Amino acid sequence: MAARCRRACGLHGFDCNRVFSAACHDVGGFLMDAVAHIQAGQPTSTPWRYRLDEMAWRDLVEGLKHDSLPFVGLWCDGTDIHALFMPHDMQPLGATLALESGRYPALSPARPVSSFYERMIFDLYGAEAMWGTDVRPLVDHDVWQNSMPLASVPGAAGDNKGMVAVQPSDAMQAASGTAMGSGPATGGYETPLHVAMVCEGETIRHAETVSGYAHRGMAQRWHKCRVDDANRLSGRYDAGCSAAHQAAFCQAVEHACGQQVGHEVSQLRLVVLELERVTQHLFTLATLARQAGARLVASRCMWFREGLLAKAAPVIGSRLMMDHSVPGGVNLRDTASMGTLCEQIADLAEEIYPPLVTLWQSYPGLSARLAGLAVVESTLLERVGLDGPVARAGGGECDYRRAMRAYEGLWHFNGGRHNGTLEDRAAILLDEVGESLRIIKALGPRLGLSAGGRIELTYEDGEGTGLAEGPWGAVLYWVRLKNGRVDQVFMRNPAYSALMAFEAVLPGQNVADIGLIRTSLGVSAAALDG
Repeated sequence: MAARCRRACGLHGFDCNRVFSAACHDVGGFLMDAVAHIQAGQPTSTPWRYRLDEMAWRDLVEGLKHDSLPFVGLWCDGTDIHALFMPHDMQPLGATLALESGRYPALSPARPVSSFYERMIFDLYGAEAMWGTDVRPLVDHDVWQNSMPLASVPGAAGDNKGMVAVQPSDAMQAASGTAMGSGPATGGYETPLHVAMVCEGETIRHAETVSGYAHRGMAQRWHKCRVDDANRLSGRYDAGCSAAHQAAFCQAVEHACGQQVGHEVSQLRLVVLELERVTQHLFTLATLARQAGARLVASRCMWFREGLLAKAAPVIGSRLMMDHSVPGGVNLRDTASMGTLCEQIADLAEEIYPPLVTLWQSYPGLSARLAGLAVVESTLLERVGLDGPVARAGGGECDYRRAMRAYEGLWHFNGGRHNGTLEDRAAILLDEVGESLRIIKALGPRLGLSAGGRIELTYEDGEGTGLAEGPWGAVLYWVRLKNGRVDQVFMRNPAYSALMAFEAVLPGQNVADIGLIRTSLGVSAAALDG
């Protein structure tokens, strides 16, 4: 592994538990300065993306240390580095910098979560983030057939032919105590992620993770892919969030084509999105209950979930929430029956949901088992930029449905937990199940007015973004079309922020609670590794 060590040179934070914009309306002071700084760059063929030179990029990094401009993500196309922000009303703002001798000034000194993007970029392209805060490998652990596989000239094959080697941080090496590890080869069902720990007795003193076991090369698979095939790939990025990924991907393609689907198509997509949220939350709650020893509660959650899927499958065409959003429209087995399905789901919810809430709240020992565990404080949320139900359980109001036109008259803020404990996160998930069921019921009378259908898209060269509120937070896609195909895709989901929160809350926790904590934060190896 010594050959893979990278030298960090010198230029930190992510913030905003209300990441992106719908929940961030501060348009004064530093935020406007950062926006103006980017917009002072050279315009590109994409109206919201500007090209900066190296000194302007460095000035931007320094300015970002003092402002609240919401950061979305960072990616590379082999020639340029792109950073995406969302300053207000979910209007994207991009900054582009040409690589200079395969290097660029890091964003991680100003937005800590960007260190994950920087590490991924180095592993795939060999582009070095100067002054990066963390330069360890992220997914390439010296076992690939080629290092830097997406570089114009890929590197040599890895030397490590055995087990994946762990490269600990300086903090891990300095920690004193008993070294322990958890996953991924334990025989259980947990996500394939290794957690390296230094413990004192059963108490964790320091922890960090090693990912990459679930890397599938999505960036390369998307490159020069047919649009419909790329949409299918996006639906398989993260199990349990397929509908959110495909809805966001389709919006990005439609945006790049300068097209917009009809209102009923948008509402049909909402039914699938909200049904996915309900079924994923019920699966998470069942997992938490089983890990906490409340098997009756777990079985009731799964029973409810199975009942919903049994009613939905004949109408939408599958028990899986994938491949129902397609560029330009929807793909449903029986579109005309979607309104009736919403009514059936509402009837089932009235029968099962209230008793489930009562059972969860009154089951002996369940609340006591979860209370006080793994507190995610507001300062941590701001530092790592985490949104979704984890942030809402800590007092955040970041739900991007509030700013989506399709949700007008449907969404309202649903929260009341502010302490950020594991118990609060479970309660928020349970509340959101009820809220999504209410939205599905309200959608029923709105459907069936038209056939939905699919508009024909002309895939001309262009770029677009799309956003959906997934079960664990915002999922955003940037798509570049070229010669009728997908030239490149960038995807942002809450996975990196969730992982940073996971590592931050583990110290002081009991080793036996790792599974509970990981489940409650939505840590997903597939969503991490790409």
